[in-house]
Amino acid sequence: MPGDVQRIQLARILGLDSATLTIESARQEIASRPSDLADAFFREAADNDDVTGRESALDYLESRMTDFADLIPPDAAAAVRAAFREHLRAWDRESETPTTGH
Repeated sequence: MPGDVQRIQLARILGLDSATLTIESARQEIASRPSDLADAFFREAADNDDVTGRESALDYLESRMTDFADLIPPDAAAAVRAAFREHLRAWDRESETPTTGH
């Protein structure tokens, strides 16, 4: 059963009112906005000093998915993972782009 900490964090992540966010409405929000959750998790990973590459970013994602497991519906979990991986692909492409030294 998800606790208040998860609901409060989710409200912050998705820009919702934690006072009115219930477990059911949290699940509905995640189901309707999985890419928003993936975006937030990716930003968190990018800001985390322990995330140094692709594998540690995926580890970070899985840790966050575990933290919110009781709130994330299975279909939404797959969509969150897919959107997060798309961010990683873009990140990989950016890191492969040569700089011109200007």
